[in-house]
Amino acid sequence: MENTRYKILLIEDDKLDRMAFKRMLDEEELPYDCTVAGSVSEAKDILGLGRFDVVISDYSLGDGTAFDIIDLALNTPIILVTGVGNEEVAIKAWKAGTYDYLIKDHERNYLKTVPITIENAVKHKRMESRLRLLSHAIVSTDDCVYITDLEDKITFVNRAFCETYGYEGEEVIGKDSNILWNPGQVDMDRESDYQAVSGWEVGFFHRRKDGSKFPVSLSRSDVTDENGKEVALVVIARDISERMQIETELRALNQELIKENRLIKELAAALCRQLTESITDLGNIIADAMRAPVLQADAHLHNSLELADKNINAVTGVIGNFLEASQIDEGKINVAGYE
Repeated sequence: MENTRYKILLIEDDKLDRMAFKRMLDEEELPYDCTVAGSVSEAKDILGLGRFDVVISDYSLGDGTAFDIIDLALNTPIILVTGVGNEEVAIKAWKAGTYDYLIKDHERNYLKTVPITIENAVKHKRMESRLRLLSHAIVSTDDCVYITDLEDKITFVNRAFCETYGYEGEEVIGKDSNILWNPGQVDMDRESDYQAVSGWEVGFFHRRKDGSKFPVSLSRSDVTDENGKEVALVVIARDISERMQIETELRALNQELIKENRLIKELAAALCRQLTESITDLGNIIADAMRAPVLQADAHLHNSLELADKNINAVTGVIGNFLEASQIDEGKINVAGYE
């Protein structure tokens, strides 16, 4: 058994049976913190003050029966004990939610089964809690979840699935999962038909109840039993219509920006070529002027013309570099020997 202490509530109106139970705890050194109630009313008071891991109750009590405290146990596993082997009582107890049913014997040998029964009850409760949490998570998630058996029959769908696909649960349970696919769509397992992105398979279209189709991304997981044998398939589907619409709009916007950028570059290049021609003409004029005898005699004016000529050459170089870069961006010239 696990090395964990359990809080146990024993409800027993027979003094000898209470003593035998406590003696069993001491002799076996069981890790239980045991609280004892001798009647229904006393048990109700105790249950109102705290929670227990397991409740062990005699069926027949002085002021009632074990059924009088079942509703107060707050989902705590209840082990019913009785001195009379009555199948009707056992069935009633199980229907009421008790975990197990033990029959007293004169030698009190039933006490030997109590520790393992408690351990199993606690484990069962923990497993039940985990399954309830998992079920709630699957039902509440915004992703569409459906489960199929090995024959590809749908065995479970969650709330998001029903909202997205337009089906009520009972309309698809037991149906072949092919009803979710567009007629003629090839088998989803063919690698050429999908692309895996971060564990999600994209490139599919599913079909709603009304026949409309929508793009989905899928994540699939095999469910195996304790022997590793595949027993079911869990599929998580996401409607990616909005994402694809955004991506389409972004692509269109990007193409528009590329077009506008190309126009801007073409205008800039045309302007640079025009400036180059004008500056070249101006440079030629300055060169002719510098060769004139009158201007050569005026040293100050000659120096000013030389400075202007240098600036013109610098501007011409900048414009040339810009035009060369524009040609590289457009792929019109070779760079370092590469196309």
